[in-house]
Amino acid sequence: MKPSYLALLLALSAVVAGCGSDPEGADLVWPIGGTDELQPMSSSFGPRLQTSRDGVYDFHRGIDIPTVMGTPVYAVADGRVTRAGRYDDFEDVVVQIEHCDEPGACFYSTYIHLALPLVETGDQVGRGEHIGYTGLAASSLFPHLHFEIREGGTEKVYCVHPLRFLPTPGGLPPALAVRRTDEDSTSSVSVEVEATLPGIAPGLTEISVATESRSTGEVIEERVFNYDEWNRKYTAEGDAAIIDEQSLGGIRIEPAKFNAESSAYLIAFRFSDLDGTAAADDLRITARARDVNGHVVEASAP
Repeated sequence: MKPSYLALLLALSAVVAGCGSDPEGADLVWPIGGTDELQPMSSSFGPRLQTSRDGVYDFHRGIDIPTVMGTPVYAVADGRVTRAGRYDDFEDVVVQIEHCDEPGACFYSTYIHLALPLVETGDQVGRGEHIGYTGLAASSLFPHLHFEIREGGTEKVYCVHPLRFLPTPGGLPPALAVRRTDEDSTSSVSVEVEATLPGIAPGLTEISVATESRSTGEVIEERVFNYDEWNRKYTAEGDAAIIDEQSLGGIRIEPAKFNAESSAYLIAFRFSDLDGTAAADDLRITARARDVNGHVVEASAP
């Protein structure tokens, strides 16, 4: 998969569109910079090819922001520090902050690979407050901040897409390309969906494929890959292991290589053995994509 002219146009449109289109992220700031100014990412949330493991597939639970060691890190919102230092379930120094609108409605911003925290557990911090400095990731010696949002709990299983919360460009919706990969069978259908988003804000959150009857409009089978739900389904609570299986639940995920210089974020989803119809001319295949800004787009297989 290579960046296309459309992908470059998407990236440009995202920059022009400006920030703050996501209502969840309107009051937050970025952990690097401490403002609403978007920061280039070397990895987004979700499926990726992990550079530090020679391109091995894994499910990434946060975003990586490359930066030199010693870069200031800021609290994304007002909150209370729940962790600051080294812990058995983190390989490097971490700060975690609890943000609650009301009891039971909390999310946790998590800042990993720090060289030095400037806060202690129990401290109250303000939005944009300096809380530490970036360091090196022990596993890769790559200087960056790994940033997570955990919604509803403090464990890895609660990780969700951070770009739902941070200020991001509105931009254009994802671009979809859909094609059948089977032998035009009717009873068993296989489909590939390729999604393209601007590399500056790779905020894909969901891809689905449905087989339908043209004559009745009935949905025969729908299969969904939701980034947040995938993490919750395949991560046991408290388990530190990564999700490194590309094919689960009849969906195979094939991300393209991505880094902070990439003009586009490309990823393919292969849905296999979907239920079809008795007659070939009665079959409709529809793919849908959703991003962090609430855009929903559809495309059909030719």
